[in-house]
Parts: sequence; structure tokens; C-alpha cells
Amino acid sequence: MTQRVTPAELYEQFSDRLDLHWISGKSEAGKRELEPTGFHSRPSLVGFLTPIHSTRIQVIGREEFDWLEGLDSRTRWETLARIMDDRPAAIIVANGLEVADDLVKLARESDTPVLTSSHNDWELVNFLEYQISRRLAARETLHGVFMEIFTIGVLITGESGTGKSELALELLTRGHRLIADDAPEFTQLTPDIVEGSCPPVLKECLEVRGLGILNIRRMFGDAAIKASKYLRLIINLNLPHPEGTETDRLRGDDAQRQVLDLQIPQINLPVLAGRNMAVIAEAAVRDFMLRMKGFDAAAEFVERHGRLLADHQNKQ
Repeated sequence: MTQRVTPAELYEQFSDRLDLHWISGKSEAGKRELEPTGFHSRPSLVGFLTPIHSTRIQVIGREEFDWLEGLDSRTRWETLARIMDDRPAAIIVANGLEVADDLVKLARESDTPVLTSSHNDWELVNFLEYQISRRLAARETLHGVFMEIFTIGVLITGESGTGKSELALELLTRGHRLIADDAPEFTQLTPDIVEGSCPPVLKECLEVRGLGILNIRRMFGDAAIKASKYLRLIINLNLPHPEGTETDRLRGDDAQRQVLDLQIPQINLPVLAGRNMAVIAEAAVRDFMLRMKGFDAAAEFVERHGRLLADHQNKQ
């Protein structure tokens, strides 16, 4: 999904928070789009004013203001004109500084959006970079139920009829939390972080076959709902095939699944009559947490078995 952000949208959402005021280019602000550039060697989308590395939104702070003031009139004009030629998405004059007449004139001639703010320049850069990066991050919608189980973000997946919603409902009765049912949306915030959240229309709802739509907040209280969580683990429910498949009895059926640019650990759990899937899912998450801390139960068992064999052979 391609995301875009414009200075007009940023103004509409954050004008009060950042004390933003228009100087010029308001009509152009909805046309200059900030587009995602990916994580690898991406240029910053917000930065301090410079004619060398033109960022998409340029901020004039105290240092940049003093630098411009120190230039002679001709050099200053040429420098500002070169910046305008690069078509920055917007220029923000921070710290309540006065906007120079030549900057206003060039901005109006080039239809460059220029705004002022009383806020600190570093605060503006950091805040806008964070907000824009989140909006431009790559997104993917997956089918399943996204939950927080023992503080871990877990996506429960599986074919229709494997009992995903029923498992989620039982986990809710055991004190875990729902983030999104059916179509959780995942966003890649950094190269190693994928965050999941719920589309607005599905918030607080869980669909269970035979019961229909349940409002989880009304049934279980505010503590049963969480707005978002980093995705750490996928539990995939599958029905056993008639021909049967061999599963590693020591390590279970572990795999990896790619979500956006990140490989997420996946545990495949067969759904069989008589199995308490909620208890098994909790055990899977607890074991995953131990592995993250460096403890591997299977490796410890193999090592213990090897020591016993070695001791037995030495006694013979």
C-alpha cells in the first residue's frame, strides 16, 4: 500500500500542537507529497535548512537563521533561490524567529509552502520525522486474530474452521488482550520492528461462529483491549492431513513467516479433538519467551541425554 503525506495534512493535524501558522504556499501545500523511501540509505524527510542536502521539509532554527543573516544579500538570495528550486515540501521557521522578506518573496514566487512556529527547532524536526515516518511506513493486512499473550504480540492464523476466534475467546477469559480480529494491519516502523493495530471499523470486536459479533470491551472491560503491539510470534493452527506428517518431537513444528521485510517466528499447532488449545498456545508463548532469553529446552534435553549416555559408557 503506497502512503503519502502532504504539508497540508500535517498542518491540519498538528497546527495546534506545534503552533503552526501559514506565511505562503497554502494552496500548494496539498500537492507537495512526501513519499516513502524505504529503510536502506533513506534520506531524512525532515531536517535543518541546507542547500546541499535538500530534505523534503526544511526547518530554519537559530543556527540556520544566523547563517543566513551572515551572508551578503546576493549570496543569500542565490542560496534561498537554489533551495526553492529543489522544491522542498515545506519550510518551517522555528523558535518564533522573524521571516525575512527575501524568503517570503522567493517562496511566493515559487509557491513554496512556508510556515512559522514558536516551538524549538529540534523539537519540530524530531516530532515531524517521527510522525511522518509512521505514516509512510510499509503496511500489510493479514488474516487472523492479533493478541497480546504474556506481554508478547501474537498473531493467531489458520484456515477457516481451525478455531482461531474460539481460541482467542478462551485466551481472553484467561486474562490476555485482544488487539484486532480478522484483519489486523501491520506497519513496519524500523528494519526490525513490525507493529500491529486494528482498523477503526473492527476495533473491540471479535466474530465467533454461532455467536456473531462480540464487543470485547463491553464483555470483558477496558483491560481486555490493547490498541497496538509489536508482532513477535505467529501461532498457526492447522488441521491434520489424512496422510499425516512427521513432526519433530523435540522442537515441535517451527518455521518462519515473512511479514513485510521481517522474518517472524511461526509455531504450527495441529488442532485435534481433546486438545486444550488455549493452554498449548500459552505454553508456546512461554517457551518462545524463554528462547528469547537464551534458554532452549530441546537443546538442554539433548545435552542432558548425551551426558547420561557418556556416563553410562564410562561405567562399562
